Amino acid sequence: MTSTTQAPHRSNPVPGGRREAATSRKRAAILVAAQAQLAEHGYDRMTVAHVAQDAGIAIGTLFTYAATKAELLMMVTADRWSDFVPSTIQSAPPGDPVRALRHLLAPFVDIALREPATTVAVARELLFGQPGPHRQAVLSLVADLEAAMARLLAEAGSTRAAEAATMLFAGVLFEANRARDRRIIRADDMDERVERLIEACLPRNESSTHA
Repeated sequence: MTSTTQAPHRSNPVPGGRREAATSRKRAAILVAAQAQLAEHGYDRMTVAHVAQDAGIAIGTLFTYAATKAELLMMVTADRWSDFVPSTIQSAPPGDPVRALRHLLAPFVDIALREPATTVAVARELLFGQPGPHRQAVLSLVADLEAAMARLLAEAGSTRAAEAATMLFAGVLFEANRARDRRIIRADDMDERVERLIEACLPRNESSTHA
């Protein structure tokens, strides 16, 4: 009786590492291209087709990363904000709630001054946009920021700290829109408006000590 030796079965290795690396490269290329398009043309004139072309990928591939133009904006925003929101919250100075609130809002004021049109587009999508994973990621960062501001407002004696924190962040975005419409894009103007917003959200005795 002749015996046959069966070769051991070798499964084809799944190139998961290479796939993940390719996915990361494409995502990075999309982010670079979208940020460049936003800086050069603004959100309204930016097109998904141009972003895909600049990223060196097919438009269908881009839609697997961001299903709509609005989600592409949120993808860029989530990537940028995740770079500074957690560290800004952690580095808030202790002891003085007004100083700490200014610290938390400073990066957003800076972005609003440098990129007013994009800031308005982001605010519009946060307030009225359709649900999506990238929008949800931005909203989660906003929730973290508002929670940090609410803690400071509560320490200052606010009895409705959560609502005040939400109003404070929305107010900064609103002031950015007003500054854009009036073409008043100066740091002093925005700083003064943010100062007034903070004072309005603080209990009267706390705000009066910083007047």
